[in-house]
Parts: sequence; structure tokens; C-alpha cells
Amino acid sequence: MADFVFLIGPGGASKSTVGKFLAARLGYAKVDLDDEFCERILNIREFIALNGYESYLLENAKLLETLLEEAEADSVFVLSSGFLATYIRPDIVVRNRKRVAESGTSVLLMPSRDFQQADNCIVERQLQRGFGLKRESEIAKFSQRFELYLLSGDVQIFSMAAPEAIAASIFDELNSRRVAY
Repeated sequence: MADFVFLIGPGGASKSTVGKFLAARLGYAKVDLDDEFCERILNIREFIALNGYESYLLENAKLLETLLEEAEADSVFVLSSGFLATYIRPDIVVRNRKRVAESGTSVLLMPSRDFQQADNCIVERQLQRGFGLKRESEIAKFSQRFELYLLSGDVQIFSMAAPEAIAASIFDELNSRRVAY
């Protein structure tokens, strides 16, 4: 059976970049749920504009199921920011949390345990991504999800270090857990 690591956290937490470095260190495939959604279904912004966020949550959950079924190798999955942390359709979030818990090890990436530090970092990173995001809505989204994120992750990494260093920390933590079993 394949081994799966799920990177979770807010947009701007460096999940995709850390995922690339972590997958390389582990010798795993990297699967980015957002990239897969855009390739297989539609650009996420367009999909949400046409169908709403609820439909996006449903399709995103179905897509992860498909990807898990298709996975033939150990993989690092980079999950969408709201996959495990949104109050819209909590039933979907509960199912997603259960599926992730049953399928592998989840790793929360967050810049800080301190809300204000984390908020400042995440919002600034999100605004610099060139998606035309608005400060107020990014602050509101992060504020709403922060506590949910803190309840997530078999492993929790709170760091503003370079992505390579974060990947090294996760690698070390995963290896220490494997030795313990």
C-alpha cells in the first residue's frame, strides 16, 4: 500500500513549494490538488464563479478520491486551503478530515502559532501572488479558518523558514515517527 503525506494549511503557507522539496527528499511523487483541479476540471476561480463554493468543495473532495485511487506510488499531496478548514458545508469537511486521517499523515504548515503574526504573513503572501485578491477578504478568510487549522495536522510545523528548511524538518519528523513504530 502506498504511503501518503498530506500538506495542509492556508493559501500562502508555502505548501506547494515545501511539497516539491519534501517529495524529492522522500522520493515520493508530488500531487497538488489545486493544479489537478485546474487541469482536470476547470480553473478554480472560474469554477467557483460559475458553480459556487459549495460545488467546488464537492468536486474537490471527489477529485481527491480519484487521485487516491489512481496513486500507484508513495505521494505528497498538497491540499487546497479550505479542504479541511471551512465552515461552508461542514459535512464535506468532516468527510475530508476522515479520509485524510485514514489515508496517511497530515502535516499542517503555518508561519506562526501567534494569530497576528500568522495573519500578517499569510495575507501579505496571498496579496503578492498576483491573483487580484483583496486584503479585507483575505484577512476575513484567514481569521475564520485559523482555529480550524490549529486543530489539524498529525504533525504541525510553525515556521517562517525557507521552504527547503521546512521540508527538512518535516522529513526528520516523519522519519522519527517511523522509527518509533
